[in-house]
Amino acid sequence: MVNEVIKSIQLELFDARESSPKQVFFSFTPSQTSYPSLLNALQYLNIVKSRDDELFQKKGSVGVFSIPLGPDDPIYDGDRIELYRPILIDPKKVRRKKANQNKDAELKTKAQIRKERKEFKE
Repeated sequence: MVNEVIKSIQLELFDARESSPKQVFFSFTPSQTSYPSLLNALQYLNIVKSRDDELFQKKGSVGVFSIPLGPDDPIYDGDRIELYRPILIDPKKVRRKKANQNKDAELKTKAQIRKERKEFKE
């Protein structure tokens, strides 16, 4: 791939880390001749200071178009950088709990039917 001079790229930042998500459109002019990294864009916005920032330490906390990226991954013109909030409840546990509640309701219904049959026979 031939190194092309990148003058300016248009980016979008969607920050969902707080209770009210915010969306920011900005233009970024990289200092190097190739496509900038995610780290460069976030440093430009003063969101992170270095690659050791806690944002990059948490797996899956930053991405582009719902694809998790690392600090050295390139970004391109028109990309949407997304900062995700941490998951508070494990989705697997929620589904498992809901499935167990449904199963409990089924078992209670069957037990009630058996009880009514037994009372009817007596």
